[in-house]
Amino acid sequence: MSEPKILKRGKLFHQIVQRDFEAGTKGGGVIPESFVSFVDYTAVKKQSGRIDIFIKCEGDSVAIFEIKATNWDRIKFKNVRRNIYRHQKQLFDYVYKYYEIDELFATIGVIYPSPPNAEGLREYIEDLCENDYFFPAYWYSEISDDFDMTVLE
Repeated sequence: MSEPKILKRGKLFHQIVQRDFEAGTKGGGVIPESFVSFVDYTAVKKQSGRIDIFIKCEGDSVAIFEIKATNWDRIKFKNVRRNIYRHQKQLFDYVYKYYEIDELFATIGVIYPSPPNAEGLREYIEDLCENDYFFPAYWYSEISDDFDMTVLE
């Protein structure tokens, strides 16, 4: 049985972003697919997780980025907030663990492939992310000059 197209798209986007981060930093502290244990952190019900991009910074801070291959133009408008909430929940499980258990500060964000085409949707998403859920949304098509969106289609 073959993988669903949406799962293949997500895996491919993860590989592209993680490869680019590693190449751009020449391995300088970037850990893709970083394992995190929640065993000593009872606020999260699961035992462990996997951070898409983890960067150990100098001093007492880390950077945590989740990679989501979300095609916002295909999400029903009524479901946009719920999707962003889910992304935030996953991201903040990691943030709180590092802050409360490891006493580290975290820079965070979610990386999406590209902004939506629907009028006003980009602004709506960015406003929700930043003002309601407290994380920045990054559009990979605007970060990487080499990124070709057509590979995800």
